[in-house]
Amino acid sequence: MKKFLFLTAAAVAVFASCAKTIDNTRNTGQGDAVSFGLYVPQTKAGLAGQTTNTSIQLAEGSGGGFGVFAYYTNDGDYSASAKPNFMYNQGVFYNASKWEYSPVKYWPNEYGNEAHSAATDKVSFFAYAPYVATGATMGTTNITAFAPANNAAGDPTITYVIDPTPSTAVDLCWAVKSDTGLPWLNQTKQTVSGSVAFLFKHALARFNVNVRGYFDAVRTVEGAVSTDNIDSNTKITIEKIEIKGTFAPSGTLNLHNTEANKALWTPATAAETTLTIPNTDIAASLKATVNGETSFPSITGVTNANVNVFTGAAPAKTDATYYTFIPTTTSTTLNVKITYYVTTQDAKLDGGLSCVKNVIDKNITFADGFACGLNYNLNIVLGMTTVKLEATVSDWADPSNVDIDLPVNL
Repeated sequence: MKKFLFLTAAAVAVFASCAKTIDNTRNTGQGDAVSFGLYVPQTKAGLAGQTTNTSIQLAEGSGGGFGVFAYYTNDGDYSASAKPNFMYNQGVFYNASKWEYSPVKYWPNEYGNEAHSAATDKVSFFAYAPYVATGATMGTTNITAFAPANNAAGDPTITYVIDPTPSTAVDLCWAVKSDTGLPWLNQTKQTVSGSVAFLFKHALARFNVNVRGYFDAVRTVEGAVSTDNIDSNTKITIEKIEIKGTFAPSGTLNLHNTEANKALWTPATAAETTLTIPNTDIAASLKATVNGETSFPSITGVTNANVNVFTGAAPAKTDATYYTFIPTTTSTTLNVKITYYVTTQDAKLDGGLSCVKNVIDKNITFADGFACGLNYNLNIVLGMTTVKLEATVSDWADPSNVDIDLPVNL
Protein backbone atom coordinates (compact mmCIF):
# COMPACT_ATOMS: atom_id res chain seq x y z
CA MET A 1 0.00 0.00 0.00
CA LYS A 2 1.28 3.44 -0.85
CA LYS A 3 1.70 6.29 1.58
CA PHE A 4 2.08 9.81 0.20
CA LEU A 5 3.41 12.71 2.20
CA PHE A 6 3.09 16.24 0.92
CA LEU A 7 2.95 19.69 2.40
CA THR A 8 -0.25 21.69 2.20
CA ALA A 9 0.22 24.75 -0.03
CA ALA A 10 0.09 28.21 1.55
CA ALA A 11 -1.41 31.25 -0.06
CA VAL A 12 0.88 34.27 -0.27
CA ALA A 13 -1.50 37.18 0.16
CA VAL A 14 -0.58 39.62 2.96
CA PHE A 15 -3.00 42.05 4.52
CA ALA A 16 -2.48 44.83 7.07
CA SER A 17 -5.09 46.24 9.42
CA CYS A 18 -5.76 49.81 10.41
CA ALA A 19 -7.40 51.54 13.34
CA LYS A 20 -11.12 52.14 13.56
CA THR A 21 -11.28 53.98 16.88
CA ILE A 22 -8.55 55.66 18.92
CA ASP A 23 -7.95 55.60 22.68
CA ASN A 24 -5.33 58.24 23.51
CA THR A 25 -5.05 57.41 27.20
CA ARG A 26 -1.50 56.00 26.93
CA ASN A 27 -0.46 57.72 23.70
CA THR A 28 2.71 59.73 24.43
CA GLY A 29 4.32 59.57 20.98
CA GLN A 30 3.19 59.10 17.41
CA GLY A 31 0.26 56.92 18.42
CA ASP A 32 1.09 53.82 16.39
CA ALA A 33 -1.67 51.25 16.56
CA VAL A 34 -0.79 47.56 16.62
CA SER A 35 -1.61 46.28 13.13
CA PHE A 36 -1.83 42.74 11.86
CA GLY A 37 -0.86 41.14 8.59
CA LEU A 38 -1.63 37.60 7.57
CA TYR A 39 -0.25 34.79 5.44
CA VAL A 40 -3.19 32.46 4.98
CA PRO A 41 -2.76 28.72 4.34
CA GLN A 42 -5.57 26.53 3.07
CA THR A 43 -7.63 25.90 6.15
CA LYS A 44 -11.16 24.94 7.09
CA ALA A 45 -11.28 27.92 9.46
CA GLY A 46 -14.37 26.64 11.23
CA LEU A 47 -16.35 26.08 8.06
CA ALA A 48 -17.54 22.75 6.72
CA GLY A 49 -15.06 21.84 4.01
CA GLN A 50 -11.89 23.49 2.82
CA THR A 51 -11.65 27.26 2.64
CA THR A 52 -9.35 29.57 0.75
CA ASN A 53 -7.63 32.89 1.35
CA THR A 54 -10.95 34.51 0.48
CA SER A 55 -13.09 32.54 2.92
CA ILE A 56 -10.89 33.26 5.95
CA GLN A 57 -11.76 36.89 5.30
CA LEU A 58 -15.39 36.19 6.08
CA ALA A 59 -17.16 37.88 8.97
CA GLU A 60 -17.04 36.48 12.48
CA GLY A 61 -20.48 34.91 12.23
CA SER A 62 -19.51 33.17 9.00
CA GLY A 63 -16.42 31.43 10.38
CA GLY A 64 -13.71 33.91 9.35
CA GLY A 65 -11.04 35.73 11.34
CA PHE A 66 -8.36 34.71 13.81
CA GLY A 67 -7.75 35.12 17.54
CA VAL A 68 -4.82 36.84 19.27
CA PHE A 69 -3.33 36.59 22.77
CA ALA A 70 -0.81 39.34 23.59
CA TYR A 71 1.41 39.75 26.68
CA TYR A 72 2.90 43.09 27.76
CA THR A 73 6.03 42.45 29.85
CA ASN A 74 7.31 46.02 30.34
CA ASP A 75 11.06 45.94 29.67
CA GLY A 76 11.42 42.21 30.45
CA ASP A 77 11.31 39.25 28.07
CA TYR A 78 8.33 36.97 27.78
CA SER A 79 8.08 34.01 30.11
CA ALA A 80 5.34 31.61 31.17
CA SER A 81 4.91 33.71 34.33
CA ALA A 82 3.43 36.54 32.24
CA LYS A 83 -0.31 37.17 31.92
CA PRO A 84 -2.29 37.88 28.70
CA ASN A 85 -2.74 41.51 29.78
CA PHE A 86 -2.55 43.24 26.39
CA MET A 87 -4.98 41.17 24.29
CA TYR A 88 -7.07 38.19 25.30
CA ASN A 89 -8.57 36.09 22.51
CA GLN A 90 -8.92 39.25 20.46
CA GLY A 91 -10.89 38.56 17.29
CA VAL A 92 -9.36 40.07 14.14
CA PHE A 93 -11.49 40.25 11.00
CA TYR A 94 -11.09 41.35 7.43
CA ASN A 95 -13.02 44.42 6.30
CA ALA A 96 -12.81 45.61 2.71
CA SER A 97 -9.03 45.83 2.34
CA LYS A 98 -7.65 45.55 5.85
CA TRP A 99 -7.65 43.51 9.04
CA GLU A 100 -9.47 45.18 11.93
CA TYR A 101 -10.15 44.60 15.61
CA SER A 102 -11.70 46.51 18.46
CA PRO A 103 -10.72 48.05 20.78
CA VAL A 104 -7.55 49.16 19.00
CA LYS A 105 -4.32 48.82 21.00
CA TYR A 106 -1.23 51.06 20.69
CA TRP A 107 2.39 50.11 20.90
CA PRO A 108 4.07 51.14 24.18
CA ASN A 109 6.32 54.15 23.56
CA GLU A 110 9.26 53.23 25.77
CA TYR A 111 11.52 52.36 22.87
CA GLY A 112 14.35 54.10 21.02
CA ASN A 113 15.99 57.49 21.32
CA GLU A 114 12.87 59.51 20.50
CA ALA A 115 10.96 57.88 23.36
CA HIS A 116 13.43 59.49 25.85
CA SER A 117 13.35 56.36 27.98
CA ALA A 118 16.07 54.04 29.19
CA ALA A 119 13.60 51.16 29.19
CA THR A 120 12.34 49.13 26.22
CA ASP A 121 8.75 47.93 26.49
CA LYS A 122 7.97 44.57 24.90
CA VAL A 123 4.82 42.79 23.72
CA SER A 124 4.59 39.14 22.67
CA PHE A 125 1.90 37.93 20.30
CA PHE A 126 0.33 34.50 19.81
CA ALA A 127 -2.51 33.68 17.41
CA TYR A 128 -4.69 30.84 16.18
CA ALA A 129 -7.37 30.24 13.57
CA PRO A 130 -10.28 29.81 13.16
CA TYR A 131 -11.54 32.35 15.69
CA VAL A 132 -13.90 31.20 18.42
CA ALA A 133 -15.26 33.81 20.81
CA THR A 134 -14.49 33.45 24.50
CA GLY A 135 -17.49 31.97 26.27
CA ALA A 136 -19.06 30.77 23.04
CA THR A 137 -20.83 27.45 22.95
CA MET A 138 -18.07 25.35 21.49
CA GLY A 139 -19.57 21.87 21.58
CA THR A 140 -17.81 18.62 22.42
CA THR A 141 -15.41 18.40 19.46
CA ASN A 142 -12.91 20.67 17.69
CA ILE A 143 -11.93 23.77 19.74
CA THR A 144 -13.43 23.27 23.19
CA ALA A 145 -11.47 25.50 25.63
CA PHE A 146 -8.83 28.22 26.06
CA ALA A 147 -6.29 28.74 28.84
CA PRO A 148 -5.13 30.53 30.87
CA ALA A 149 -7.87 32.78 32.17
CA ASN A 150 -7.37 36.48 31.42
CA ASN A 151 -6.15 37.06 34.99
CA ALA A 152 -3.83 34.06 35.14
CA ALA A 153 -0.25 33.47 34.00
CA GLY A 154 0.90 30.94 31.46
CA ASP A 155 1.36 30.21 27.78
CA PRO A 156 -1.85 30.47 25.73
CA THR A 157 -3.26 27.01 25.01
CA ILE A 158 -6.21 25.54 23.13
CA THR A 159 -7.97 22.28 23.94
CA TYR A 160 -8.93 20.37 20.81
CA VAL A 161 -11.11 17.26 20.64
CA ILE A 162 -10.95 15.15 17.48
CA ASP A 163 -14.04 15.24 15.28
CA PRO A 164 -14.43 11.83 13.55
CA THR A 165 -16.50 13.34 10.73
CA PRO A 166 -14.27 14.79 7.98
CA SER A 167 -16.80 17.31 6.70
CA THR A 168 -17.25 19.00 10.10
CA ALA A 169 -13.70 18.80 11.49
CA VAL A 170 -12.01 22.16 12.11
CA ASP A 171 -8.54 22.65 10.69
CA LEU A 172 -6.82 24.23 13.70
CA CYS A 173 -3.87 26.53 12.88
CA TRP A 174 -1.39 28.47 15.00
CA ALA A 175 0.70 31.48 14.03
CA VAL A 176 4.45 31.98 13.70
CA LYS A 177 6.87 34.47 12.19
CA SER A 178 7.69 33.46 8.63
CA ASP A 179 11.45 33.87 9.09
CA THR A 180 11.82 31.92 12.34
CA GLY A 181 8.86 29.54 12.55
CA LEU A 182 8.41 30.73 16.15
CA PRO A 183 5.94 33.13 17.82
CA TRP A 184 6.26 36.92 17.71
CA LEU A 185 8.07 37.28 21.04
CA ASN A 186 9.35 40.47 22.70
CA GLN A 187 8.26 42.89 20.01
CA THR A 188 8.96 46.58 20.33
CA LYS A 189 7.14 49.55 18.82
CA GLN A 190 6.83 49.32 15.05
CA THR A 191 6.66 52.05 12.45
CA VAL A 192 3.31 53.44 11.36
CA SER A 193 3.34 51.16 8.31
CA GLY A 194 4.50 48.08 10.22
CA SER A 195 2.36 45.09 11.11
CA VAL A 196 2.59 41.82 12.99
CA ALA A 197 2.36 39.49 10.00
CA PHE A 198 1.25 36.06 11.13
CA LEU A 199 2.03 32.93 9.14
CA PHE A 200 -0.55 30.34 10.08
CA LYS A 201 0.60 26.73 10.16
CA HIS A 202 -1.54 23.59 10.32
CA ALA A 203 -1.43 22.19 13.85
CA LEU A 204 -3.01 18.85 12.96
CA ALA A 205 -2.11 15.93 10.74
CA ARG A 206 -4.65 14.42 8.38
CA PHE A 207 -5.14 11.53 5.99
CA ASN A 208 -7.41 10.71 3.11
CA VAL A 209 -8.42 7.36 1.59
CA ASN A 210 -8.21 6.58 -2.11
CA VAL A 211 -8.57 3.38 -4.13
CA ARG A 212 -7.51 1.95 -7.49
CA GLY A 213 -7.06 -1.44 -9.11
CA TYR A 214 -3.89 -2.99 -10.48
CA PHE A 215 -4.64 -5.55 -13.15
CA ASP A 216 -2.67 -8.58 -14.30
CA ALA A 217 0.78 -7.29 -13.43
CA VAL A 218 3.15 -7.10 -10.47
CA ARG A 219 3.43 -3.58 -9.06
CA THR A 220 7.14 -3.02 -8.43
CA VAL A 221 7.20 0.79 -8.17
CA GLU A 222 5.37 2.83 -5.55
CA GLY A 223 2.69 4.97 -7.16
CA ALA A 224 2.65 2.93 -10.37
CA VAL A 225 -0.62 2.88 -12.30
CA SER A 226 -1.76 -0.26 -14.06
CA THR A 227 -1.52 -0.12 -17.83
CA ASP A 228 -4.36 -2.63 -18.04
CA ASN A 229 -7.86 -1.80 -16.90
CA ILE A 230 -10.77 -3.85 -15.67
CA ASP A 231 -12.72 -5.95 -18.15
CA SER A 232 -15.98 -4.39 -19.27
CA ASN A 233 -17.99 -7.38 -18.00
CA THR A 234 -16.70 -6.98 -14.43
CA LYS A 235 -17.29 -4.32 -11.78
CA ILE A 236 -15.56 -3.86 -8.43
CA THR A 237 -17.74 -2.15 -5.84
CA ILE A 238 -16.96 -1.18 -2.24
CA GLU A 239 -19.17 -1.93 0.74
CA LYS A 240 -17.09 -0.30 3.50
CA ILE A 241 -13.58 0.56 4.67
CA GLU A 242 -12.28 0.35 8.23
CA ILE A 243 -9.09 1.95 9.54
CA LYS A 244 -7.88 0.88 12.96
CA GLY A 245 -5.10 2.63 14.83
CA THR A 246 -4.07 4.17 18.12
CA PHE A 247 -4.92 7.87 18.24
CA ALA A 248 -5.14 10.54 20.92
CA PRO A 249 -8.82 11.52 21.22
CA SER A 250 -7.87 15.06 22.22
CA GLY A 251 -4.93 17.28 23.03
CA THR A 252 -3.78 20.68 24.21
CA LEU A 253 -2.03 22.93 21.71
CA ASN A 254 0.44 25.42 23.21
CA LEU A 255 0.66 28.48 20.95
CA HIS A 256 4.20 29.10 22.23
CA ASN A 257 5.95 26.48 20.11
CA THR A 258 9.66 26.12 20.90
CA GLU A 259 10.71 24.18 17.78
CA ALA A 260 10.48 26.03 14.48
CA ASN A 261 7.28 25.33 12.53
CA LYS A 262 6.37 22.40 14.78
CA ALA A 263 3.12 22.43 16.74
CA LEU A 264 3.60 21.96 20.48
CA TRP A 265 1.01 19.41 21.56
CA THR A 266 0.27 17.68 24.83
CA PRO A 267 -1.91 14.78 23.66
CA ALA A 268 -4.36 12.90 25.83
CA THR A 269 -3.75 9.20 26.43
CA ALA A 270 -4.01 7.43 23.10
CA ALA A 271 -6.58 4.70 22.60
CA GLU A 272 -7.27 2.18 19.87
CA THR A 273 -9.85 3.62 17.52
CA THR A 274 -11.58 2.28 14.44
CA LEU A 275 -12.63 4.81 11.83
CA THR A 276 -15.30 3.32 9.62
CA ILE A 277 -16.21 4.67 6.20
CA PRO A 278 -19.70 3.19 5.95
CA ASN A 279 -21.50 2.26 2.78
CA THR A 280 -23.56 5.44 2.95
CA ASP A 281 -20.39 7.57 2.71
CA ILE A 282 -18.80 5.73 -0.21
CA ALA A 283 -18.94 7.67 -3.49
CA ALA A 284 -21.91 6.70 -5.67
CA SER A 285 -19.57 5.63 -8.47
CA LEU A 286 -17.89 3.10 -6.15
CA LYS A 287 -20.68 2.07 -3.79
CA ALA A 288 -21.68 -1.60 -3.51
CA THR A 289 -25.11 -2.95 -2.73
CA VAL A 290 -24.99 -4.03 0.90
CA ASN A 291 -24.56 -7.80 1.20
CA GLY A 292 -23.66 -8.15 -2.46
CA GLU A 293 -24.82 -7.28 -5.96
CA THR A 294 -28.00 -8.93 -7.22
CA SER A 295 -27.73 -7.33 -10.65
CA PHE A 296 -24.81 -6.11 -12.72
CA PRO A 297 -23.84 -2.63 -11.43
CA SER A 298 -24.32 0.28 -13.80
CA ILE A 299 -21.72 2.43 -11.98
CA THR A 300 -18.05 2.78 -12.87
CA GLY A 301 -16.66 0.95 -9.86
CA VAL A 302 -12.95 0.60 -9.15
CA THR A 303 -10.68 1.05 -12.17
CA ASN A 304 -6.97 1.65 -12.69
CA ALA A 305 -7.45 5.35 -11.85
CA ASN A 306 -6.70 6.47 -8.29
CA VAL A 307 -9.87 8.08 -6.87
CA ASN A 308 -11.08 9.38 -3.53
CA VAL A 309 -13.47 6.94 -1.88
CA PHE A 310 -15.74 9.77 -0.76
CA THR A 311 -15.93 11.68 -4.03
CA GLY A 312 -15.09 9.13 -6.70
CA ALA A 313 -12.86 11.77 -8.31
CA ALA A 314 -9.11 12.28 -8.37
CA PRO A 315 -7.82 13.18 -4.87
CA ALA A 316 -7.57 16.91 -4.16
CA LYS A 317 -6.38 18.84 -1.11
CA THR A 318 -9.51 20.95 -1.36
CA ASP A 319 -11.67 17.90 -0.59
CA ALA A 320 -13.55 17.97 2.70
CA THR A 321 -12.74 14.30 3.11
CA TYR A 322 -9.68 14.23 5.35
CA TYR A 323 -9.59 12.69 8.81
CA THR A 324 -7.79 15.11 11.12
CA PHE A 325 -5.93 13.94 14.22
CA ILE A 326 -3.35 14.94 16.81
CA PRO A 327 0.20 14.58 15.41
CA THR A 328 2.46 11.85 16.75
CA THR A 329 6.24 11.46 16.88
CA THR A 330 6.40 7.73 17.52
CA SER A 331 5.96 4.83 15.13
CA THR A 332 2.28 4.32 14.31
CA THR A 333 0.67 1.32 12.66
CA LEU A 334 -2.68 1.43 10.89
CA ASN A 335 -4.71 -1.59 9.93
CA VAL A 336 -6.71 -0.89 6.78
CA LYS A 337 -9.57 -3.25 5.93
CA ILE A 338 -11.74 -3.09 2.84
CA THR A 339 -14.89 -5.07 2.03
CA TYR A 340 -15.65 -5.17 -1.68
CA TYR A 341 -17.41 -7.24 -4.35
CA VAL A 342 -16.23 -8.43 -7.73
CA THR A 343 -19.26 -8.91 -9.97
CA THR A 344 -19.09 -10.41 -13.46
CA GLN A 345 -22.03 -10.67 -15.81
CA ASP A 346 -22.36 -14.10 -17.40
CA ALA A 347 -25.60 -15.16 -19.13
CA LYS A 348 -24.76 -18.80 -18.59
CA LEU A 349 -24.99 -18.51 -14.81
CA ASP A 350 -28.07 -18.60 -12.64
CA GLY A 351 -29.12 -14.97 -12.30
CA GLY A 352 -26.79 -13.97 -15.10
CA LEU A 353 -23.81 -13.07 -12.91
CA SER A 354 -21.26 -14.13 -10.34
CA CYS A 355 -20.64 -11.97 -7.26
CA VAL A 356 -17.66 -12.69 -5.00
CA LYS A 357 -17.23 -10.96 -1.65
CA ASN A 358 -13.69 -10.05 -0.57
CA VAL A 359 -12.58 -8.85 2.87
CA ILE A 360 -8.91 -7.87 2.82
CA ASP A 361 -6.83 -6.09 5.44
CA LYS A 362 -3.21 -5.03 5.76
CA ASN A 363 -1.03 -3.23 8.29
CA ILE A 364 0.94 -0.16 7.26
CA THR A 365 3.51 1.41 9.57
CA PHE A 366 4.58 5.04 9.66
CA ALA A 367 7.93 4.82 11.40
CA ASP A 368 8.12 8.53 12.23
CA GLY A 369 4.48 8.94 13.20
CA PHE A 370 2.31 11.68 11.69
CA ALA A 371 3.69 15.23 11.45
CA CYS A 372 1.62 18.39 11.76
CA GLY A 373 0.80 20.13 8.52
CA LEU A 374 1.08 17.04 6.34
CA ASN A 375 -1.56 15.28 4.25
CA TYR A 376 -1.24 11.51 4.20
CA ASN A 377 -2.95 9.77 1.30
CA LEU A 378 -3.77 6.14 2.05
CA ASN A 379 -4.04 4.60 -1.40
CA ILE A 380 -5.69 1.18 -1.37
CA VAL A 381 -4.44 -0.76 -4.38
CA LEU A 382 -6.51 -3.84 -5.20
CA GLY A 383 -4.31 -6.34 -6.99
CA MET A 384 -6.56 -8.11 -9.49
CA THR A 385 -5.49 -11.18 -11.43
CA THR A 386 -7.77 -12.65 -14.05
CA VAL A 387 -8.53 -16.36 -13.84
CA LYS A 388 -6.49 -17.71 -16.72
CA LEU A 389 -7.56 -21.00 -18.31
CA GLU A 390 -5.22 -23.07 -20.44
CA ALA A 391 -5.74 -26.41 -22.19
CA THR A 392 -3.75 -29.04 -24.03
CA VAL A 393 -4.96 -32.31 -25.49
CA SER A 394 -2.85 -35.31 -24.68
CA ASP A 395 -2.22 -38.12 -27.22
CA TRP A 396 -4.27 -41.24 -27.02
CA ALA A 397 -2.58 -43.77 -24.82
CA ASP A 398 -2.34 -47.43 -25.79
CA PRO A 399 -4.85 -49.44 -23.79
CA SER A 400 -4.00 -52.78 -22.22
CA ASN A 401 -4.90 -55.62 -24.61
CA VAL A 402 -7.78 -57.89 -23.70
CA ASP A 403 -8.28 -61.01 -25.84
CA ILE A 404 -11.79 -62.32 -26.16
CA ASP A 405 -12.04 -65.86 -27.60
CA LEU A 406 -15.33 -66.53 -29.19
CA PRO A 407 -15.55 -69.45 -28.83
CA VAL A 408 -12.64 -70.92 -26.93
CA ASN A 409 -10.82 -73.60 -28.91
CA LEU A 410 -10.71 -76.96 -27.21
